[in-house]
Amino acid sequence: MQSKTSFFNRTVFLHDLKRWWPLTAGYTLLWLFLPLGLLTALNHDPYLSAWNAQYDALNIAGNVGYWSAFFTGILFAMAAFSYLTNPRATYGLHALPERRETLYVTHYLAGLCSQLAPLLLTVLLSMAALATHGAFSARLLEQMSLSLMLPPLFFYSFAVFCMMFTGQILAAPVFYGALNVLVVGMELLVKAFAGNFLYGWMDSIEPTLTAFSPIVKLVENGVRATQKTYEVLENGVTLVEETHELYLLGLDWLLIYTAAGLVFAALGLLVYRKRHSEATGSTVAIDWARPIFKYGVTFCAALALGQLLYFLFFGQFRSSGSYSLPGTLGCMALAGLIGYFLAEMLLKKSFRVWKSGWRGAVAVVAVLVAMGCAMTLDLTGYEGYVPDVDDVQAATVSMNLYNSSAHTYLFGIRDPETIRLITEAHQSVVSDKARQLEWNDGSQQRDYSETGAAYGYLSVDYTLSDGRLVQRRYPHIVIFADELDDPDSLAATLTALNNSETAVVARTLGRYYYNSDTDPRTLPDLRFTGGDVYLYRDDSRDRVLTAHEAELIYDAVLRDVAAEHVSASLFENEPVLNADITLYATYSAPDHPGDRGVSVTHPSDVPPGRDMVTYDLEITERMTETVATLRAMDVDVTFG
Repeated sequence: MQSKTSFFNRTVFLHDLKRWWPLTAGYTLLWLFLPLGLLTALNHDPYLSAWNAQYDALNIAGNVGYWSAFFTGILFAMAAFSYLTNPRATYGLHALPERRETLYVTHYLAGLCSQLAPLLLTVLLSMAALATHGAFSARLLEQMSLSLMLPPLFFYSFAVFCMMFTGQILAAPVFYGALNVLVVGMELLVKAFAGNFLYGWMDSIEPTLTAFSPIVKLVENGVRATQKTYEVLENGVTLVEETHELYLLGLDWLLIYTAAGLVFAALGLLVYRKRHSEATGSTVAIDWARPIFKYGVTFCAALALGQLLYFLFFGQFRSSGSYSLPGTLGCMALAGLIGYFLAEMLLKKSFRVWKSGWRGAVAVVAVLVAMGCAMTLDLTGYEGYVPDVDDVQAATVSMNLYNSSAHTYLFGIRDPETIRLITEAHQSVVSDKARQLEWNDGSQQRDYSETGAAYGYLSVDYTLSDGRLVQRRYPHIVIFADELDDPDSLAATLTALNNSETAVVARTLGRYYYNSDTDPRTLPDLRFTGGDVYLYRDDSRDRVLTAHEAELIYDAVLRDVAAEHVSASLFENEPVLNADITLYATYSAPDHPGDRGVSVTHPSDVPPGRDMVTYDLEITERMTETVATLRAMDVDVTFG
């Protein structure tokens, strides 16, 4: 008789289903609350329409589905492959005349079916509840099925993959949970580590590698019901359009992770085929994974625990290049050694690990010291890098000096001359690093008024021609009035930037924010529509400006700018008008969404084909043209 190879054993499959039926029953009971809740709401809420019931059903399924799969995936994986953590069970099953492939596929399918069957029942009962009130929808059936059944395919498969690497039942959820957030966690720790050493370090606290940490990505991206469609234009603007159809937001990522889950399931089989039965009971059951585990724990401990110790004992008031090198290296080396020997104890199942592990411990300390020294010496070139003007597509700079009225907020600058001034100021900060750090080490005790200094912060962003983003932030800069005659000094380069034509217009028309894309001098067919004046007085009222008055004020501001009436000093706290003056205008938008047939809602005073822009003015005493124009309008002009 010809033998036949099988990947499925019916007896083992049914035995698995019986063995963990309480887990399956509890899981089913939890999900039955969804159709029961829908039926109750439909029967007793007179304001719940059929469409809203569909929306609520899909929204709950989308939001709860991936969280449920995340927590239950590891539970079913532990149930399906728990025999790999018990030597007696492992040897017993592996002694059966069944191939490893048959055992793996059968146990895997038993755990997967135990999750998908309750979810399928939930979908069918939910549809039945909706159908009793005329709210059944084939599209909703499809979307709910996807939102509930796709997440388990990834999280359960990944949990099974993790189970293949350990012989300890309690180690499995630790590995599974840690690996789900490992990439994002390490990214944040590395950024924090770099922030201790690198002068000018600036990076968003938002992680960028969330795609490699599935649960984080799904939380960030959101899996939920929506009735909106999103269209991203070439200029980065996102158009949002309301529809009457229900969509599952985040379905793209669910499909990606489902494909990844199938890959992990296949990889788990490959690992299981090579796994030795004797590894049962070991923290790490695969030989080649042992050093990865040991040194992974070591460097995670060094970065996490080491930085915590450093912050507590040395770094609470240090950042961006101001650091204690011995303190950092000492804390990270200590934490790294703790992690190293802890991992060694888990692998060797013994507390006597010094004799066998001291060489690795020395190597770990050497690597950590080398990392710290590399950062200190700026071997990466991060601190000293200032882009060439020709390589910069756009630049953004924010500067504010706290003991003067000088501030500059320039967004999206594209003209080469202003970009050149920005790079020169940036280079001056880099060149003055040593003195800046030395001065700011005792900044809380310094009297800036007596030294002729001004202090504040500076941040610079560059968008390069190749699409890269370069960001630098200097939270504590100090400039000195007696260095203005030195053209390379920080005081001189910042003054030149502050007094550039672009910066002067920005400071005057953009008190809080100014984008070069809305420069009124370049906008096509600019038309002022009005404005507001709010005086800082208890008995004052808002003054509404007409379109003509707004245009008169704007023309006066440009005359003051041309006559250089705007304050030019970074060391002078010039009185500012005690009022908020806002001007409103519209301009022709050549690439307006309406031109492409997209429905867009406009404010009542903005006609189709035009966009609105707002200018918040900052008026000083020297701006005589603007002051005279305001007084001619009977605006109470006072400065403080």
